[in-house]
Formats: sequence, structure tokens, C-alpha cells
Amino acid sequence: MKAGLRPEDIHSKQLSWLCIEPMLVSVRGKDMTAKTELYRQLNEGQQALFLFYSYHNHTKSLAEFYWFSAYNITQIKSWNGIKNGMRFFHLDEMVTVMDQIECLITDQNKVGEAWREVLATDLEKDPILLQRTEVLYANYQTVAQAAIVHMNEMILQNKEMYLEIKQG
Repeated sequence: MKAGLRPEDIHSKQLSWLCIEPMLVSVRGKDMTAKTELYRQLNEGQQALFLFYSYHNHTKSLAEFYWFSAYNITQIKSWNGIKNGMRFFHLDEMVTVMDQIECLITDQNKVGEAWREVLATDLEKDPILLQRTEVLYANYQTVAQAAIVHMNEMILQNKEMYLEIKQG
């Protein structure tokens, strides 16, 4: 299963997104079983893109970043998969940032072996949490942009794994 791209898309700054967009769009709004089934049909590089963008596309604001990080760590348990995907692309700096995010979420929300409910409004109620999250979010945004550039380069070196060129 590969994305069909137009020849002019090959050098897009969004190449990595374009290579996984059709798969993510096809399972948008579906249950976890459908998402898992599709995920299992992808090769390792596509799985890395799938998990990265399923997370990254939900980090457009500080509150969304905080809540969706917690959701991936505590609810859908995809955090290690995202980190492993970043390792696949040799993005050690991104793994380090994700470890820092995980520490923040765990420190803030894990009580013994249980997780408390995480709310986007947590940031409004806790100035220290807000400050720590702002620093991590700024760092994440910088590292994520560099990661996307790197993933695009890796895809260009291994096109056959990710895409097919649409003719006409």
C-alpha cells in the first residue's frame, strides 16, 4: 500500500505527510480496530509516519499538545510506537523530546499505578505545569520541523517503500 503522488509532489516540504495522508484519512473517525488493521498492513517506515502524523497533526495548540500527548501515553498506548518510529528514522533528538514529554505527563498525572483524568484545562489551573509545557512545546515544534525535513530526505532515498508516481 503506497500513496500515489503527482511528479511535482516529490519535492514538496510535505512529502512525508503526503506519503501517509491517504491511509490516515481512510481511517479518520473509525474505531481503533480499523486503525490497527490498516496500521498492520503498512511497512515499518509507513508505520512510523502513520503514528507520527496521527500524533503531530493534533499538536496545533498548547492545550491540544498537552492533552493529546497524555492521551497517546495513557489511553491508546501508542507513545512507544511513536518513539520507535522516530528511532526508525534515526531521529534521536525527537526521541529525547518525547521522553521529556512522557516525564512531564507521568509526573503530573500518574498516581501510584493509576492515571488521573487529564484535561486540557489542567494548564489553566497550574502555572508551573503551564510553564513546563510551554518550554517542551516550543522545543517539540522545532525538533518536529527538523524531523519532517529529515523524514522527507529519507523518503526521497527510499521512494519505493512509500510512494508511486501517478502518471497523467
